[in-house]
Amino acid sequence: MRKTIVSLVLILVLTAFSVSAEPVAPPAIPTRYSEQIQTISLQYGLNPRFVQAVIWKESRFVATARGKHGEIGLMQLKMDTIRDWAKAHKRSVPSAASVYDPELNLHIGIWRLDQALRHWEGYPEQVQLALFEYNAGRKSILRRLAHCGGDIHLLLQTYRSGSYAAQILDKYAEYSRLEETAIEIAQF
Repeated sequence: MRKTIVSLVLILVLTAFSVSAEPVAPPAIPTRYSEQIQTISLQYGLNPRFVQAVIWKESRFVATARGKHGEIGLMQLKMDTIRDWAKAHKRSVPSAASVYDPELNLHIGIWRLDQALRHWEGYPEQVQLALFEYNAGRKSILRRLAHCGGDIHLLLQTYRSGSYAAQILDKYAEYSRLEETAIEIAQF
């Protein structure tokens, strides 16, 4: 009886510490929607890897993603952003259903990202501020900046969007390293 219990305990311990036979996939640059991302990003002068990092954070490349506050698609667009895009491009406001289309979603989202980057041009923290704006909205970032007495560093440390930006920049760095490695291997 004692031998049986010891054997069972040993089996349980070994099972708990065993390594899964499933291989873990190495990190890779997502290929889903990559042609569209490449084309539209370059139209706005943005690095496609940067845009992919934003999409990774926003929706994990799921075109049908719906956010807690009604954000839509790959780039998690809010209706205010969609209306702003339509007004800027002198077009009718697309329906929420049509914004799930990856091509349209990417056009609007990349346009919005470009607008945020242009707004903060000249600031050393341009990219972080633009990502904060993309995530929380321009009115929100300006209100929070006033609350922080105009201290951009305090703003980025105090609010959750600072972490949001850091996660995107980390993913962008990862994608950039992977792309460099792929280029080096291709040249070999």
